[in-house]
Amino acid sequence: MKNFLDFGAAFKRLFGGAKQAEEAEEAGKPPKTAELENAKVVSAEVETPVTLTIWTIERNRYTAARALCTDIDVYPSSSVAMCEDIKGYVLDTPSGESVVIEARTGSLVGHSLEVVRDGVREMTKTQLNAQLDTAKKEFNRMSKVAMSNEEFWAAIKMGSAEIDVAQDYQE
Repeated sequence: MKNFLDFGAAFKRLFGGAKQAEEAEEAGKPPKTAELENAKVVSAEVETPVTLTIWTIERNRYTAARALCTDIDVYPSSSVAMCEDIKGYVLDTPSGESVVIEARTGSLVGHSLEVVRDGVREMTKTQLNAQLDTAKKEFNRMSKVAMSNEEFWAAIKMGSAEIDVAQDYQE
């Protein structure tokens, strides 16, 4: 009667694994299936955020005025391709607008991923990297104005053509 009510053991006997089912019955344990034995335990990795310094250079009519920057936390898995294997992040600002940040340098490069992709469509990866590196070198030579996130987003004003820094922001 015990074998009749033990559906798992009967099922294993019908579809293979009779020896395993018998061993499990003898040990008083439920039988193990081949899938459970061979299954890999996938650990759920918790992705930790990475701190990225994002920046832009405030420019006036004649020259670069200030290098504005702030630190934000980004998740590497949320990066998107901008050009070939150059990655970026699309962020929503507190005002509800979106911006694109280049992942390697942290440069604020545009308003939307589509606009950025249109701008770099004709560029090679080498040309784009050279342009980003030149801008990063200029940023590194300047004295930086490190800001809180709120101050940073308030300091720049967004427009449809390009990102401009608000001239009326007080340090």
